[in-house]
Amino acid sequence: MSKSISLMPKPLFSRHLNILSFVLVSVVFYWMAYYSVSGLLPNSIPIHHDDYSNYSLLANGVAWSWIRPLSTWLIYLLSSLGPDWLIWTVRILTATYVFLCWKILIEVMQPRQYWITLALFAMASLSSPIVAEYARYTGMVTHMMSGCLGLAAVYCLFKDDREENDNWLYVSVALLLLSTLAKEDFILFYAFSFAYILLKSKKALKKRPLVGLVGLVISLLIVAGSKFFAASPFLGISDAQSPYLVDISPSGVAATVWRYLRWDEHPVMAVHGRIISMALIFSSVVAMIVLLRDRTIPKTLYIVGAILTLIAPYSVLPNHVNPYYELIWLPFIITSVYVALTELLNMNTVTRLRTYLVCAALAAFAIPLYLTDTPRRLNVAHWYDTQESNNTKVFKRLEDNKAAINASPSVCVYGANSFSPWYMHGGQYLDNVMDLHTKWNIVIDKTSPLYPGFLQGAAFSKGRIVVITSSDMNTECLKLSLTEAE
Repeated sequence: MSKSISLMPKPLFSRHLNILSFVLVSVVFYWMAYYSVSGLLPNSIPIHHDDYSNYSLLANGVAWSWIRPLSTWLIYLLSSLGPDWLIWTVRILTATYVFLCWKILIEVMQPRQYWITLALFAMASLSSPIVAEYARYTGMVTHMMSGCLGLAAVYCLFKDDREENDNWLYVSVALLLLSTLAKEDFILFYAFSFAYILLKSKKALKKRPLVGLVGLVISLLIVAGSKFFAASPFLGISDAQSPYLVDISPSGVAATVWRYLRWDEHPVMAVHGRIISMALIFSSVVAMIVLLRDRTIPKTLYIVGAILTLIAPYSVLPNHVNPYYELIWLPFIITSVYVALTELLNMNTVTRLRTYLVCAALAAFAIPLYLTDTPRRLNVAHWYDTQESNNTKVFKRLEDNKAAINASPSVCVYGANSFSPWYMHGGQYLDNVMDLHTKWNIVIDKTSPLYPGFLQGAAFSKGRIVVITSSDMNTECLKLSLTEAE
């Protein structure tokens, strides 16, 4: 493995290669998430109830959490610094995640046309419609933090395989444990990568299998301990009505994996899904061809296996299929196309023509994907921009009436929608971020489909929120209509 890397020609600007590569990925991310689809600058306006909860998490007090303690503490810290810190961390983690996917690609098969390949890789990896969501939704912080640590752990495994000592192996195990403390979804990917590296390694095994195995066992014990001590639904339950229902039957898992690849049930992702699923099928077929042709384990087969191990933790939750998880494995699907093309053309015998042919074939895949995804990414960005604009007006109305709100024992709110700070949220955002302190009476008809969501928010509020109908309204409350703000 080390010889193939050392023989590669150095790319242009190799002295600052990592910094410039990360900058390029970050620029592509900004282009995809904002510049090409939105006239707005990045902001920290909350939209989802998760945003309100994350921005105000410090209000609950810093305490030990058995469930994903590392990412929970990170949110505690960032929420104490202000909303911009949290959402910018999500954006930086997203760019870092894609950059680390690229670093793993280089370890598997270093591109001979470095900058061309990186540009095409970043464009294809970040063209998905859901990328617009990664720049605006704080709910991504948990799996992006875990993912960056998990990918860094695997990268260190590759790095360790090129070194005489085992220092990078210990770093890798430490990163794996940190990844597990942030979220539990990258353990299988690490185990698969570790097995592949050991199988292909020319370095003496010695204690390497034992060290890696200890790290994996401790990671599994962390997950088991979280399930035992906290009994969180996030780790799966048997309730058929729950979004966290676990189905480990082979047919159920296969069906969910296919849903994650095809997106037939999601209009914005459907065309994108057809292209991506065909790309994975292409890579899988090439892996089998190369396996039969060369009688050795293809690098494409490792990438395809890595994709499946990344999807696996989500494939057992059939009621919780969300498009935004796709970014976890999408860069590896793009990687699989590049590695498959390279192995199919037998790039061990290098010619300039073959090198450019692979780049041309990758471009023939990446550019149509970008053109197909852009209008759909625009739709997602436009939806967020609309909600951000509406919420900005609502927050301005609240801010303009701040003195009256804080002076009143209760406020009766009319026209609150499902993206307001009272829906499925206990109002801590208003207390801790906006410094608004009162009792909120949300006026809504019991027949409204939003009624249960406001009741849920009231249940979280410790009495700060009360859901009432117009007939129950207290005439002495300060009346505030949000429909006038829109």
